[in-house]
Amino acid sequence: MPPGAAERILEAAMREFAEYGYAGARVQRIYRQADVSPRSIYYHFGSKRGLYDAVRERLRKQHFEDFVSGATDDPLVERLLANLDVAQTTTWQQWSRMLMWETLDGGDGIPPYPEGTVPGDLLAFRAAQERGDIDPGIDPHVLTLAFTAITFWPVMFPRSAQRLAGDLTEEEFLAERRKLIRELVTRLGAPALAHEGTDT
Repeated sequence: MPPGAAERILEAAMREFAEYGYAGARVQRIYRQADVSPRSIYYHFGSKRGLYDAVRERLRKQHFEDFVSGATDDPLVERLLANLDVAQTTTWQQWSRMLMWETLDGGDGIPPYPEGTVPGDLLAFRAAQERGDIDPGIDPHVLTLAFTAITFWPVMFPRSAQRLAGDLTEEEFLAERRKLIRELVTRLGAPALAHEGTDT
């Protein structure tokens, strides 16, 4: 069953806002891509701002499902590798570009996850430290920043990432990032494990 008008509008709007930001987005392009009448946008969402807010809220809820929900349940390295894979999808590439546009436009400071939650990586690092899997002496906020950069920086700045990657193909570069995540998590655990060994 093909998606309804509201769903097509949201999908077209996400592409438009990711490409041009809120200020540069054009309602005319959105309703043409969605194959709806201009009135349909205003009927479902009220205004261009209402449509943008609807897209943003959908992404915030999806962000919770993809990156926050269950963050403490999986082994840390598996969680971080899963985040890396999800970040390559079209939805989260578009989300990344929308966040960049918001920063350039002086955005409203709304975090990319539902109010009352914290980043999934931060939850995962805290849980790993509590389990003794990684060194508890490292600030989990800094770890979250570092691994978010590994995950999303190449998505947000693909041309710069490609220059840094040199002759690596996109697939090879992704494989190297996966290898790096595994190595870093192993090394982060070394001090904690070594300390544990001295107590026995």
